[in-house]
Amino acid sequence: MKTALAAADVPFRTRPGPRILIYHQVGSGLGRQMEVTTEAFEFQLNWLLEHGSIVSLDEALERAGEPDSHRLFVLTFDDGYRDVHDTAFPLLRSAQVPFLVYVTTEPVETGRAMTPGGQAEPLTWDQLKEMVGAGATIGSHTHTHPDLRKTPPEVVEMELAESDQLIEARLGVESEHFCYPYGYWSPTAEPVVRGRYRTATLGGGPPVGPSTDPHRVHRVPVQLSDGRFFFTRKMKSGMVHEETLRRRVVGYQGV
Repeated sequence: MKTALAAADVPFRTRPGPRILIYHQVGSGLGRQMEVTTEAFEFQLNWLLEHGSIVSLDEALERAGEPDSHRLFVLTFDDGYRDVHDTAFPLLRSAQVPFLVYVTTEPVETGRAMTPGGQAEPLTWDQLKEMVGAGATIGSHTHTHPDLRKTPPEVVEMELAESDQLIEARLGVESEHFCYPYGYWSPTAEPVVRGRYRTATLGGGPPVGPSTDPHRVHRVPVQLSDGRFFFTRKMKSGMVHEETLRRRVVGYQGV
Protein backbone atom coordinates (compact mmCIF):
# COMPACT_ATOMS: atom_id res chain seq x y z
CA MET A 1 0.00 0.00 0.00
CA LYS A 2 2.73 2.48 0.97
CA THR A 3 4.60 1.74 -2.27
CA ALA A 4 1.50 2.35 -4.38
CA LEU A 5 0.80 5.62 -2.59
CA ALA A 6 4.40 6.74 -3.12
CA ALA A 7 4.19 5.88 -6.82
CA ALA A 8 1.03 7.98 -7.12
CA ASP A 9 2.98 10.97 -5.80
CA VAL A 10 5.54 10.92 -8.62
CA PRO A 11 3.64 13.33 -10.92
CA PHE A 12 3.61 15.91 -8.12
CA ARG A 13 7.41 16.21 -8.25
CA THR A 14 8.97 18.42 -5.61
CA ARG A 15 6.55 19.73 -3.01
CA PRO A 16 7.04 23.49 -2.47
CA GLY A 17 7.85 25.17 0.82
CA PRO A 18 9.64 24.22 4.04
CA ARG A 19 9.19 20.76 5.50
CA ILE A 20 7.97 20.85 9.09
CA LEU A 21 8.65 17.33 10.39
CA ILE A 22 6.63 15.58 13.12
CA TYR A 23 8.46 13.23 15.45
CA HIS A 24 7.17 11.57 18.61
CA GLN A 25 9.52 8.90 19.95
CA VAL A 26 13.07 7.95 18.95
CA GLY A 27 14.53 4.54 19.74
CA SER A 28 11.86 3.49 22.25
CA GLY A 29 11.56 -0.02 20.82
CA LEU A 30 7.78 -0.12 21.29
CA GLY A 31 7.16 -0.78 17.61
CA ARG A 32 4.54 1.91 17.18
CA GLN A 33 4.19 3.86 13.93
CA MET A 34 4.69 7.12 15.82
CA GLU A 35 8.32 6.26 16.62
CA VAL A 36 11.52 5.89 14.59
CA THR A 37 14.55 3.79 15.40
CA THR A 38 17.77 5.40 16.56
CA GLU A 39 19.48 4.31 13.34
CA ALA A 40 16.69 5.78 11.21
CA PHE A 41 16.77 9.08 13.09
CA GLU A 42 20.53 9.36 12.65
CA PHE A 43 20.18 8.70 8.91
CA GLN A 44 17.35 11.23 8.63
CA LEU A 45 19.26 13.91 10.48
CA ASN A 46 22.31 13.45 8.27
CA TRP A 47 20.15 13.40 5.12
CA LEU A 48 18.49 16.69 6.06
CA LEU A 49 21.84 18.35 6.72
CA GLU A 50 23.21 17.11 3.39
CA HIS A 51 20.20 18.27 1.38
CA GLY A 52 19.40 21.57 3.04
CA SER A 53 19.32 23.41 6.37
CA ILE A 54 17.60 22.64 9.65
CA VAL A 55 16.10 25.90 10.90
CA SER A 56 13.68 27.15 13.53
CA LEU A 57 9.95 27.26 12.86
CA ASP A 58 10.06 31.06 12.86
CA GLU A 59 12.80 31.14 10.22
CA ALA A 60 11.04 28.58 8.06
CA LEU A 61 7.83 30.61 8.02
CA GLU A 62 9.73 33.84 7.32
CA ARG A 63 11.53 32.25 4.36
CA ALA A 64 8.63 30.18 3.00
CA GLY A 65 8.47 32.25 -0.19
CA GLU A 66 12.10 31.73 -1.19
CA PRO A 67 12.79 29.64 -4.32
CA ASP A 68 14.76 27.02 -2.36
CA SER A 69 12.47 26.96 0.68
CA HIS A 70 11.88 23.24 0.06
CA ARG A 71 15.43 22.78 1.39
CA LEU A 72 14.45 24.22 4.78
CA PHE A 73 13.63 21.63 7.44
CA VAL A 74 12.12 22.06 10.91
CA LEU A 75 12.28 19.34 13.58
CA THR A 76 9.31 19.19 15.94
CA PHE A 77 8.72 16.59 18.68
CA ASP A 78 5.20 16.09 20.02
CA ASP A 79 4.06 15.14 23.54
CA GLY A 80 7.36 15.08 25.45
CA TYR A 81 8.73 11.54 25.60
CA ARG A 82 11.86 10.87 27.63
CA ASP A 83 13.63 9.12 24.75
CA VAL A 84 13.71 12.46 22.91
CA HIS A 85 16.19 13.59 25.56
CA ASP A 86 18.01 10.29 25.93
CA THR A 87 18.30 9.32 22.26
CA ALA A 88 17.55 12.23 19.90
CA PHE A 89 18.99 15.10 21.94
CA PRO A 90 22.65 13.94 21.91
CA LEU A 91 22.52 13.76 18.10
CA LEU A 92 20.77 17.13 17.81
CA ARG A 93 23.23 18.78 20.19
CA SER A 94 26.20 17.33 18.31
CA ALA A 95 24.80 18.63 15.01
CA GLN A 96 24.07 22.03 16.65
CA VAL A 97 20.63 22.32 15.07
CA PRO A 98 17.47 23.95 16.45
CA PHE A 99 14.42 21.88 17.37
CA LEU A 100 11.03 22.42 18.95
CA VAL A 101 9.43 20.25 21.64
CA TYR A 102 5.67 20.53 22.11
CA VAL A 103 5.16 19.49 25.72
CA THR A 104 2.07 17.94 27.28
CA THR A 105 2.68 19.27 30.78
CA GLU A 106 0.62 16.98 33.02
CA PRO A 107 2.80 13.86 32.50
CA VAL A 108 5.97 15.94 32.93
CA GLU A 109 4.65 17.44 36.15
CA THR A 110 3.43 14.16 37.64
CA GLY A 111 5.84 11.66 36.07
CA ARG A 112 2.87 9.63 34.87
CA ALA A 113 3.70 7.22 32.05
CA MET A 114 2.36 8.37 28.70
CA THR A 115 1.11 4.95 27.61
CA PRO A 116 -0.44 2.09 29.68
CA GLY A 117 2.00 -0.10 31.54
CA GLY A 118 4.68 2.52 32.01
CA GLN A 119 6.18 1.88 28.57
CA ALA A 120 6.73 5.49 27.54
CA GLU A 121 8.09 7.70 30.27
CA PRO A 122 7.70 11.48 29.98
CA LEU A 123 10.49 14.02 30.00
CA THR A 124 11.40 15.63 33.30
CA TRP A 125 11.61 19.37 33.84
CA ASP A 126 15.36 19.04 34.40
CA GLN A 127 15.76 17.32 31.05
CA LEU A 128 13.74 20.05 29.39
CA LYS A 129 15.92 22.69 31.08
CA GLU A 130 18.99 20.98 29.69
CA MET A 131 17.55 21.04 26.18
CA VAL A 132 16.47 24.66 26.50
CA GLY A 133 20.02 25.49 27.55
CA ALA A 134 21.24 23.88 24.33
CA GLY A 135 18.90 25.95 22.18
CA ALA A 136 15.64 23.98 22.09
CA THR A 137 12.34 25.84 21.82
CA ILE A 138 9.48 24.68 24.04
CA GLY A 139 5.89 24.93 22.85
CA SER A 140 2.56 24.05 24.42
CA HIS A 141 0.69 20.84 23.61
CA THR A 142 -2.01 21.43 26.27
CA HIS A 143 -1.93 20.09 29.84
CA THR A 144 -3.69 16.72 29.44
CA HIS A 145 -3.73 16.22 25.63
CA PRO A 146 -7.50 16.28 24.96
CA ASP A 147 -9.05 16.21 21.49
CA LEU A 148 -9.87 19.91 21.16
CA ARG A 149 -12.56 19.22 18.59
CA LYS A 150 -14.65 17.89 21.50
CA THR A 151 -13.56 20.38 24.16
CA PRO A 152 -15.60 23.46 25.17
CA PRO A 153 -13.81 26.83 24.80
CA GLU A 154 -13.66 27.41 28.57
CA VAL A 155 -11.92 24.05 29.07
CA VAL A 156 -9.55 24.82 26.20
CA GLU A 157 -8.64 28.05 27.97
CA MET A 158 -7.91 26.18 31.20
CA GLU A 159 -5.82 23.54 29.37
CA LEU A 160 -3.68 26.17 27.68
CA ALA A 161 -3.35 28.40 30.73
CA GLU A 162 -2.20 25.48 32.89
CA SER A 163 0.32 24.41 30.26
CA ASP A 164 1.73 27.90 29.73
CA GLN A 165 1.99 28.61 33.45
CA LEU A 166 3.90 25.40 34.14
CA ILE A 167 6.31 25.94 31.24
CA GLU A 168 7.09 29.45 32.43
CA ALA A 169 7.33 28.50 36.11
CA ARG A 170 9.49 25.39 35.62
CA LEU A 171 11.63 26.49 32.68
CA GLY A 172 11.64 30.28 32.83
CA VAL A 173 10.57 30.59 29.19
CA GLU A 174 7.36 31.78 27.59
CA SER A 175 5.45 29.39 25.38
CA GLU A 176 4.86 31.16 22.06
CA HIS A 177 4.12 28.13 19.87
CA PHE A 178 1.26 25.65 20.06
CA CYS A 179 0.55 22.21 18.62
CA TYR A 180 -3.00 20.83 18.41
CA PRO A 181 -3.25 17.39 20.11
CA TYR A 182 -3.41 14.58 17.53
CA GLY A 183 -2.80 17.27 14.90
CA TYR A 184 -6.56 17.95 14.78
CA TRP A 185 -7.65 21.54 14.22
CA SER A 186 -10.65 22.75 16.20
CA PRO A 187 -12.84 25.72 15.18
CA THR A 188 -13.90 26.30 18.78
CA ALA A 189 -10.32 26.20 20.07
CA GLU A 190 -8.79 28.34 17.35
CA PRO A 191 -9.83 31.75 18.77
CA VAL A 192 -8.26 30.82 22.11
CA VAL A 193 -5.10 29.54 20.40
CA ARG A 194 -4.78 32.69 18.28
CA GLY A 195 -5.05 34.83 21.36
CA ARG A 196 -2.16 33.07 23.12
CA TYR A 197 0.44 31.99 20.55
CA ARG A 198 2.35 33.26 17.54
CA THR A 199 2.07 29.95 15.68
CA ALA A 200 0.04 26.76 15.80
CA THR A 201 0.80 23.49 14.03
CA LEU A 202 -1.34 20.60 12.84
CA GLY A 203 -0.84 17.17 11.30
CA GLY A 204 -0.26 16.47 7.62
CA GLY A 205 -1.88 18.64 4.97
CA PRO A 206 -1.18 21.33 2.39
CA PRO A 207 2.40 22.56 1.85
CA VAL A 208 3.73 25.58 3.72
CA GLY A 209 4.05 28.72 1.63
CA PRO A 210 4.27 32.51 1.93
CA SER A 211 0.49 32.75 2.37
CA THR A 212 0.27 30.03 5.02
CA ASP A 213 -1.66 31.09 8.10
CA PRO A 214 0.86 30.86 10.98
CA HIS A 215 -1.90 29.40 13.15
CA ARG A 216 -2.65 26.63 10.63
CA VAL A 217 0.77 25.22 9.80
CA HIS A 218 0.74 21.67 8.45
CA ARG A 219 3.58 19.23 9.00
CA VAL A 220 4.96 15.98 7.58
CA PRO A 221 4.66 12.92 9.89
CA VAL A 222 7.76 10.71 10.13
CA GLN A 223 6.87 7.08 10.84
CA LEU A 224 8.48 3.78 11.76
CA SER A 225 7.52 2.24 8.41
CA ASP A 226 9.08 5.01 6.33
CA GLY A 227 12.57 3.57 6.10
CA ARG A 228 15.07 5.43 3.94
CA PHE A 229 13.12 5.29 0.69
CA PHE A 230 9.81 6.59 1.99
CA PHE A 231 11.47 9.20 4.18
CA THR A 232 13.31 10.71 1.24
CA ARG A 233 10.13 10.52 -0.85
CA LYS A 234 8.24 12.39 1.87
CA MET A 235 10.90 15.09 1.89
CA LYS A 236 10.41 15.47 -1.86
CA SER A 237 6.70 14.99 -2.54
CA GLY A 238 5.16 15.01 0.92
CA MET A 239 3.46 11.63 0.22
CA VAL A 240 0.19 13.53 -0.18
CA HIS A 241 -1.85 10.46 -1.12
CA GLU A 242 -0.80 8.65 2.06
CA GLU A 243 -1.86 11.65 4.13
CA THR A 244 -5.20 11.89 2.30
CA LEU A 245 -5.87 8.21 3.03
CA ARG A 246 -4.91 8.61 6.69
CA ARG A 247 -7.36 11.51 7.07
CA ARG A 248 -10.16 9.41 5.60
CA VAL A 249 -9.38 6.43 7.81
CA VAL A 250 -9.53 8.47 11.03
CA GLY A 251 -12.52 10.50 9.81
CA TYR A 252 -10.74 13.85 10.13
CA GLN A 253 -12.45 16.67 8.23
CA GLY A 254 -10.59 19.70 9.58
CA VAL A 255 -8.33 22.13 7.75
